[in-house]
Amino acid sequence: MEIKYGMDELPFAASSQSDSLLFVSGQGGTDPITGKITADDLEGQTILTLENITIILSQSGLTLEDIVKVNIYLKNRSDYEQFNRIYADIIPRPYPARTLIYCDLNFDLLVEIDVIAKLRK
Repeated sequence: MEIKYGMDELPFAASSQSDSLLFVSGQGGTDPITGKITADDLEGQTILTLENITIILSQSGLTLEDIVKVNIYLKNRSDYEQFNRIYADIIPRPYPARTLIYCDLNFDLLVEIDVIAKLRK
């Protein structure tokens, strides 16, 4: 399944890989078929964002357990604690290294996440 981004053409791939790592471009809470935002709350967008990442990882035979680094971008600083609860329910332990940044996001997203995963030999 090809992940859409809410626009027909954007100048980047959903993922790219090196010899040992898969780099997944920033994903948001958009429907993977239509590219439309289908949830207007943090929980719905976070769950869909991680589902989109799961789809991209699976295309390389990977799962969330293969993630070694996560970069998170939140629109609202007040969402930090709620985001952590949702994240902890979905991301398997041991947790990967993580960075979280507050910023304005495209397409009215509340959260965007990109990951780096270790390829399996």
